[in-house]
Formats: sequence, C-alpha cells, structure tokens
Amino acid sequence: MLTRRSFLVTTGLTALASTRVFGANDTIRVGVLGAGHRMKGLLDAADKAGAYEIVAACDVYGPNRDAIQQRSNGLATTHLDYREVLDKDIDAVIIASPDHWHLAMAADAIQAGKDVYLEKPVTHTIEEGATLTHAVRSSKQILQCGMQQRSWTHFRDAVDLIQGGSLGRVVQVRTYWWQNYGRNWPAKPLDQQALDWKRWLGSAPDQPFSDEKFNRWRWYWNFGGGAMTDLFTH
Repeated sequence: MLTRRSFLVTTGLTALASTRVFGANDTIRVGVLGAGHRMKGLLDAADKAGAYEIVAACDVYGPNRDAIQQRSNGLATTHLDYREVLDKDIDAVIIASPDHWHLAMAADAIQAGKDVYLEKPVTHTIEEGATLTHAVRSSKQILQCGMQQRSWTHFRDAVDLIQGGSLGRVVQVRTYWWQNYGRNWPAKPLDQQALDWKRWLGSAPDQPFSDEKFNRWRWYWNFGGGAMTDLFTH
C-alpha cells in the first residue's frame, strides 16, 4: 500500500515531508529548479513512488523548460527566474542546478517557506556551507541533501552486515569506482538561441559562451568541483 512515507523513502526526497500536516490523499506540490538531465532522473524516481504535482519549473534553457511542461501534461508554468517559482503555492522545491546556483536557490526557497531537496554537493564552496546551515537552522523548513546512494538497498544491506558483526573484525577496506561516463553526452546539439547564458552564469565571472562549459560544467571551478564534489561525496 502506497503511503506518503513510502513515496518519500522510495524517491529519496524525504525533504518533501513538509512541516505542515498532510492527509493520506494529499498531493505534494513541487517546484522544479534546474530541469536538465539530473532532474529527469529525480522525477523518474518520483513517478514510481506516489502522487505529486509539478506546479512550476525554472530553467535557462528553453527545451528543458518545455520538457517539464510536457511532462506535467501542460499544467506546469515555466520560468527563467527561479524566484517566480518560489512565489507559487508549492510545498517544496527540487533543485538540480549547477553547483554555483545551489546556495542562492536553496536559501531563497527556505526564506519563502518551502522545503528543499538539494542535489549534492549542497554548496559550491566550503564557506557557503555556513551560510546555508544558518538559513536552515533559523527556519522551520526541511532541507535534504541529494545523497540518494546512502538509501540504496545494497548499500544498506552492507551496512547491516558489517554492523551486525557477520564479517567479524574488518581490518582493511579497499574501494573502487570505475566510471567513464558522459563521453557521448549530450546526444542532441545545443540550441544557443534558446539559452540565456548570462543568467546561467549567475554569480560566476562573466565569460563567453562555451558549449563545453555548459554541458560539462562540473569540471570547471567556476561552476563545480570535479569528481571530488560529484561522485566522491557519496
């Protein structure tokens, strides 16, 4: 039987358990901030779990906005400015923007009274962490970091196995991560006319448009932190 709790646990979006009390049949009203490839994966997980409604979506790239509106059967409004999404009657936001936008979007969402599911890493810099921590602790809102691997069944089984003593005394642990992803991604060419590059840059230094930076932003210090703040955070 599907319950609100099972929806949250299945998707990993436990931040959507808003501070107000929900009835059994309530639908979670969600705003989408950053509607690219990662957001698609998050919404695919939510689709399998339970009832939610995409009320509004923000992205600086037109095709991404269009994809979310289509996914919502035309019900979601689309926006260039994420603050317009926060003005909507929503319970929570899901943030899957590049890292350099995380702090501003999350802090503004909290101030607007929305719960937040924020993709890892929660901030672009260590210093920003203190600002976001203060914003959360000064509010009644819930913020969850998108560390979904911590909830995956095979990881939890391993934790239970070790903590239960089944392996005896563990004297050495060696880990590996073999992944050479994104070599042929994205498959579709970028329509630069549909992109607001200046808005995408946000707080980053002004610089000419680069297809490489837009699609592989994690590998540039202005926007991300490389593999260390991507895969290694898990």
